[in-house]
Amino acid sequence: MKWVYVNQPSAYIRKYQLTEGDDSKLVIKFNLEQQSVRLSSDENHRLFFIDKTGLWHNKTILKNEYGVEIGRLSIDKVHGTGIIDMEGKRYNYSFQNNTELIVFENNASEPLAVCDMTEAPSFTSLAANKYSNEEYACFLLGICWYLFPLTATEQMEYTTTTIA
Repeated sequence: MKWVYVNQPSAYIRKYQLTEGDDSKLVIKFNLEQQSVRLSSDENHRLFFIDKTGLWHNKTILKNEYGVEIGRLSIDKVHGTGIIDMEGKRYNYSFQNNTELIVFENNASEPLAVCDMTEAPSFTSLAANKYSNEEYACFLLGICWYLFPLTATEQMEYTTTTIA
């Protein structure tokens, strides 16, 4: 898999595609002004919001279109690693050589996903190691949403326990 930057006419929207071979699996549109992410695949379309928190704004909160928290993301940009908690599940990730995003559960040698980032340069710097925390969140949210979709029953259970 790889993330590919898609030219977008608006300066405030960054568009990326998650591709596998010649197939586009997922599209993310990150709106810089609204701090929102639109995820689209053949079957689903969702809207999420990104908030920063923490003393140095190193933690990111992911909310669904209703404002309900669905996940948290912590980033260690110095080491290119972090943790993402999504809907009750915890995943680790790392950037290897600033060109690969690796998502794993317990062991980096057993990755759940490896994404090539060479065709998804940062919009502001055109260097893969200069992504903003929000862009990290977009890529990770997209991968988790694509790889680990919730069934209708799981979504109902999660929404019920989160709201209650």
